[in-house]
Amino acid sequence: MPTRRAALAAPLALTSLVSVASLSACGPNTAGSGDSGDAGSGDLRFAWWGNTTRDELTRTALEAYQDVEPDLTVSAEPGDWSGYWDKLATQVAGGDAPDIIQMDEGYLAEYSSRKILLDLSTTDFDTDGIDPDALDAGMVDEGLFAVNAGINAPVLLANPDLFEAAGVDMPDDTTWTWEDLLEIATKISENTPEGTYGVQQFGAAGGPPLSVFLRQLGADRFGPDGVGYTADQLEKWMDFALELQDSGAAPPASVAVEEAGQSVDQALFAVGKCAIQAQWSNQVVTLDAALDGKVVILRMPSMTGSAADAQLWYKASMYFSVAATSQKQDDAVALVDWLLNSVDAGKILLAERGVPANLEVREAIVPELTDSDLKAVDFIEAIADELGEAPPLTPPGGGAVDDALARHVEDVLFGREKPAEASAAVIDEASGLLG
Repeated sequence: MPTRRAALAAPLALTSLVSVASLSACGPNTAGSGDSGDAGSGDLRFAWWGNTTRDELTRTALEAYQDVEPDLTVSAEPGDWSGYWDKLATQVAGGDAPDIIQMDEGYLAEYSSRKILLDLSTTDFDTDGIDPDALDAGMVDEGLFAVNAGINAPVLLANPDLFEAAGVDMPDDTTWTWEDLLEIATKISENTPEGTYGVQQFGAAGGPPLSVFLRQLGADRFGPDGVGYTADQLEKWMDFALELQDSGAAPPASVAVEEAGQSVDQALFAVGKCAIQAQWSNQVVTLDAALDGKVVILRMPSMTGSAADAQLWYKASMYFSVAATSQKQDDAVALVDWLLNSVDAGKILLAERGVPANLEVREAIVPELTDSDLKAVDFIEAIADELGEAPPLTPPGGGAVDDALARHVEDVLFGREKPAEASAAVIDEASGLLG
């Protein structure tokens, strides 16, 4: 097993995956300040979604950048995931896009195809120190429209206090199956007070578990000709979501749907009412803070009982892009360059957005990492030999397909549709939604 330092310094095979709307790298259960910051008061505008920790670290980095460019002021425009994209779409439509945009994989193809993002390969942005595979994750049609802000992977996060309270052992995550997860979560729900659950309702949450489940069936969220799964494969996912609900392992539909729209600090897991939640690995930093540093990272289950068949992957947690309409493109590119390539910036931002893509920065931050950061890094290291190939980029219109899927899953959970008819409806609607 390589050392943590070696794992950080070694190139990692990366590419991107869907994470739009309900299927996000950091959402929908991503808290944010909801604060518009000092929008409009500076020379350069920088918009991002995130949580309180990300807001604080990013603002600290921007303050440090004043030592590099003392004559430049930067207006911070943080927000939460749920409102970020609507606000950005409004700004873009009005010709008022921020200069620097925190970008998500699920929107990258759409925004780049609409000429909203600057091709950074035509600028002075320094790519020499960045992991080549991490760099490829921001490429669309041979243009570099986004740069990788951090590496993460799909995970389950566990609260050991609830396992102990229920008298249930923590699973061996290298051998457990989806059936094991169902059994364990059901026992936790049964052996803890009412209103406490073994696992989050994956059907309502979407995101990493859906992608992993489909990949283990030989499918992907999207393929070269549209959606990457069949109605039969999607039906298996909806059947599993119903099993979680009917067994009591997960919350009832009304609770699950409400939770899907809440911020991370309001989620059942964060307040000690749910033992297992799906997330991306970098989110352990935020959730560990909510649970006194006790969070345990687990692999997703497999269908065979072998971690090698779990089909996990490294993905870009999020990106930084520059608006093609920016009147200060050189300044914006220089700031993005500093955020990603500067050791000084790396020591401030650490691994909250994921493991840095710049190899020198990765190694330099090791002594600075918190215990929570190290949990994420250790997990990235542990799964290195178990990874499947990364999924295709989300196509334009992919977000609308995800919305349709989420709507039909909700109908299944509330008993308004059967899994078979809901799955067929998603496939039918998808053909008219993808552009």
